[in-house]
Amino acid sequence: MTGTEQIEIERKYDVDDEAAVPDLVGVGVGAGAGAGGGAGRALEVARVVLDPAASLSATYHDTPDHRLLGARVTLRRRTGGHDAGWHLKLPPEVAGGGRREVHHPLGADDEPVPAALLDRVAALLATGGDGDGASALRPVLLLETRRTAHHLLDGEGHELVEVADDGVRATRVADGRVRTWREWEAELGPGVDGPEGDALLDTLASRLRAAGARPSAHRSKLALGLGD
Repeated sequence: MTGTEQIEIERKYDVDDEAAVPDLVGVGVGAGAGAGGGAGRALEVARVVLDPAASLSATYHDTPDHRLLGARVTLRRRTGGHDAGWHLKLPPEVAGGGRREVHHPLGADDEPVPAALLDRVAALLATGGDGDGASALRPVLLLETRRTAHHLLDGEGHELVEVADDGVRATRVADGRVRTWREWEAELGPGVDGPEGDALLDTLASRLRAAGARPSAHRSKLALGLGD
């Protein structure tokens, strides 16, 4: 089975339990928005489609010394939602760029980490001096997420941004410690990127922060779930 790749451009926000995702219709930027101006297209939210709440369950894999996390890499197997499967997230290739996300089909419950994903992090795993490196991988965090996704569409029905409202429960495998929190994630839709995409996220951020959101102090759910 083969996998797929995409560039993930998102911003994360911490929110309190009582916060409500605001009305986002009308959020947008004009043509040529962003650094340098130019002839870019205008982006404006014409309507919002709300998905029913979904339950997501993810198992994150890393080495005992969290070698992947230290390199801004995450490897998980997730069930539930529209993108169930194995997900490998790699750090940006250029400063300020989005993260490359590699997807692999879900497979059986007892399936080991797919070889195609191991190959992408083999050099990183080998730095620990533990044989082939892959043998050091193990589950380190179990994540249960209750997600409500808000799809922000333009006038032609193309998705500009997905705003995910997540209630999260993280269990650290090493000691069973549990941490819970709520966050919002704003991720650009397919084909929305560059200066216009950044400008759209900036404009959206203003609306979300007015509703009580705060830029996340943690770079990922894994980092927050494993942190002391």
